[in-house]
Amino acid sequence: MTPPDTKLSRHFTFGELTRTSHGNLLETNRQEAEVVIDKLRDLCATLLEPVRAKYGPVKIHSGFRGPACNAAVGSKSSTSQHTKGEAVDFSVPGHKLDDVFRWIVTSSGIPFGQAILEGKQAGVATWIHLSLGKPYRAADRCGQALTCYDGKTYNKWNA
Repeated sequence: MTPPDTKLSRHFTFGELTRTSHGNLLETNRQEAEVVIDKLRDLCATLLEPVRAKYGPVKIHSGFRGPACNAAVGSKSSTSQHTKGEAVDFSVPGHKLDDVFRWIVTSSGIPFGQAILEGKQAGVATWIHLSLGKPYRAADRCGQALTCYDGKTYNKWNA
């Protein structure tokens, strides 16, 4: 099994992208992630490293989630890119996520599939969901910028 401290990119590890707060599922989740490790590397290099280069350290909330882990966090999506190693939820300590999100969507050049500003609490977004674009996601479904603050309703993001 891949050790948790294995680097997927310069600043991100296998452990960060496969952790879960459901401790009883950690080993299973990491075993299931083995088959998508190349996608996780691509996710780190393509999506996370550019954000880190611009803003500094990034806090990973959720990366790969195998089927049991995905169900445990309450996701009802059987097609979630998290289950394929193609998506990550993160925040950037010390920065407003609205600003980070705006940069990703409007001027970063990051080739994302979906960017979703999510989890609003007390009027402030709590994480950004970012997923890989082509070839992992159909070209006509790439570059989607959305908001979702209730876990159910997705709206097109308006600059």
